[in-house]
Amino acid sequence: MKYLMKKILQYYLKYIAKLVLAIHRPTIIAIAGSTNKIFVKDEISKTLKEEGISVRSNPKSFNTEIGLPLAILNLPSGYNSYKNWLPVIPKAILKIFQFNFPKFLVLELGVSDPGDMRYLLTIIKPKIVVITDITQRYLEGFDGMNELVNEYELLVKKADKNGLAILNYDNQRIRKMANISKIKVQFFGLTDGADWQAVKIEKGSTGQSVTVKHNNIASEHKINKFGQHHVNALLIGLAVKHYLTC
Repeated sequence: MKYLMKKILQYYLKYIAKLVLAIHRPTIIAIAGSTNKIFVKDEISKTLKEEGISVRSNPKSFNTEIGLPLAILNLPSGYNSYKNWLPVIPKAILKIFQFNFPKFLVLELGVSDPGDMRYLLTIIKPKIVVITDITQRYLEGFDGMNELVNEYELLVKKADKNGLAILNYDNQRIRKMANISKIKVQFFGLTDGADWQAVKIEKGSTGQSVTVKHNNIASEHKINKFGQHHVNALLIGLAVKHYLTC
């Protein structure tokens, strides 16, 4: 009975979310990968807001078959409480009539089992797709790395035909996805050949100074945090900004 109720809720939220997207037509930026999704999501959202663009992103990590529609509808989860779901269900319908819907949605996509990506792409049609990295972190649900990689390849294949794929050049498996992409591709990373390359990283007392090379032009950036994952998030944010403003 519990399984049946979950499926009813799942498809109810799915089709309400699809209807809301059809009405409001926001530009969707989808972020997938084994690591770093939340930092990339936050960096892209910050970049868009600095450009004066209205944007909303997943709260927490609402990136599954139920979480993704909740993120689109900007609704909380009832988690495992029947009573907590009761007020959420009617609020979903009201989202159809929402005013001031954001122009951009920055959405994480979670993949832990075969078919997850295919299902999530029945809900959204991303204009920009980002693949942060692919590691063995969620490999237990798959027969091997090739099957896991296939999930992310599907995201690149199913993106909007006029869109952009932002891919990790430092990961060989992700780099090869450019060969199956029918949309424009921009690479980020530390390796020579990346379109957005961090050529120099210096740590200070309060963060990092990053020299970024794009089209043989270098620019300096400050990050008030430590770690390569924040450097990668910066590179992706710059790629998104360039695509939308140039």
